[in-house]
Amino acid sequence: MRRARPVGGPLDAGRAGDVESLRILRRVRSGQVRKRRRGRGVLLSGAALAVCVVLTGGAYAARHYLTHSPRFVLRRLQFSETRYAPEDELRRTLSRYAGRNLFRIDPARLGRDLEARRWVKRAVVKRVLPDGVFCAVEERVPRGLALLHDRIWLVDDEGVAIDPYGGPAQRSYSFPILVGIDDRSERGREQIRRGVEVVGYLQEAYPDMAREVSEVDLARDDRIELRMNREGPAVRLNPRDFGANLERYLTLRNYLATDFGGGAYVDLRFKDRIAFRPLLASNGGKGD
Repeated sequence: MRRARPVGGPLDAGRAGDVESLRILRRVRSGQVRKRRRGRGVLLSGAALAVCVVLTGGAYAARHYLTHSPRFVLRRLQFSETRYAPEDELRRTLSRYAGRNLFRIDPARLGRDLEARRWVKRAVVKRVLPDGVFCAVEERVPRGLALLHDRIWLVDDEGVAIDPYGGPAQRSYSFPILVGIDDRSERGREQIRRGVEVVGYLQEAYPDMAREVSEVDLARDDRIELRMNREGPAVRLNPRDFGANLERYLTLRNYLATDFGGGAYVDLRFKDRIAFRPLLASNGGKGD
């Protein structure tokens, strides 16, 4: 009979030594892996930093070239075709920018300078390499004449006064004169807008009558009063419905003139009713 080997004999001691050796090898290998990874990270960080330095330097050099090169000096001003706004005046507005570097000029600032001119409604400016800018101009279109500050002005459909009337270029415009404008407040612009609208309506729907109108009185908000070139009553229109009763009145106008003579005014503001005031009654006393 064999004797049992004592616990912890030579075999177990050998195995324990092998396990410890494996642990040491794993630690050594793990340390080497970590060192290699750290080395790679340092190399990648250094490469990224070098690329950033190169890109930054390149961007600075490119910017310096664009903002200092004589190749990009503003020499040419181009404009979209204009019918009303004088191009020579627009050129004078931007002439102070000539000779400046194209990339040191703010196109939005040039656009605002153009919009400060009376005839310019909106302006968009773009760079045109290597030495120009292009200005797209939306003009203010004259739609009427208005009495403002004791002068006659050309006005547009937004109620903006464009230019004093009277020069050779303005005399070709023929509109009734808008009067009764409150030229000291924002209400005046709304009055002009309404006056331009009624003139446009008459020119389109009743062109013959439109040619007879000399003045459009907008002093009161509850009515619009048309005054004629020839003798005849003033015509009061509804400010919210310009055409109310107008067709019927035009068919009766000759009859009223023949049977009742001249009139002070005819009032078309009320639904299905035409009010006619004879001239004698108007002279007799009470104003309206």
